[in-house]
Amino acid sequence: MLLQLANDSHIRSDFFTLAIKVASHVDIIEVGTPALLAHGMELVRETKAAFPGHKVLADAKIVDGGYLEAAMAFQSGADIVTVLAFAPVKTIQETVKAAEEFGGQIMLDTLAIESIEEFASKVAPFSPDYVCLHTSADLSDVGEDSHLTGYAEKMGTLRRILPHTMIAVAGGISLDNLPVLLSLRPDVVIAGRSISRAENPVEAAATMKKRMAGSI
Repeated sequence: MLLQLANDSHIRSDFFTLAIKVASHVDIIEVGTPALLAHGMELVRETKAAFPGHKVLADAKIVDGGYLEAAMAFQSGADIVTVLAFAPVKTIQETVKAAEEFGGQIMLDTLAIESIEEFASKVAPFSPDYVCLHTSADLSDVGEDSHLTGYAEKMGTLRRILPHTMIAVAGGISLDNLPVLLSLRPDVVIAGRSISRAENPVEAAATMKKRMAGSI
């Protein structure tokens, strides 16, 4: 089980300060959408250069121009690029083409997807690397778990239709509601505000990673 840092800071110095502090406790460093909008692909390049041993995810949330936008991210050093799951099938297909060409991976983000079964059936021919069950920051507060209870059924559907796809979970995940998710055994846990806004981000990330590993 991998821990992904959703690093959304649009202030470059804050972005790297947080990443440097918690890098030893996370597996994937995400260049979050606000950070990407503020600094572009240059920030992806800088992140990969600073953390060559980590996977770097560019949260581009691609919805059009699939090949070009995915290729830009991969050429900038991203290992994983996000694509909105409601994007046209052709767009998803083009991002997969770019991933295959540049040796990267695609994460499909299920924001605003109502039927996970219909979505999974639609993308099954592409065998996506990752699917992220995601409740937006606008709809989830850190520590809330009401939206997480529905993840069990959705994960069951994904595992049935996409047995080779890794499942990520995101949306207000914290140490308080982490137990709700651990029983579901996701492949990737994505945490942002619960780490970045913690009084001690290093301790928060370290504790989360240990609990994921079953240490404490």
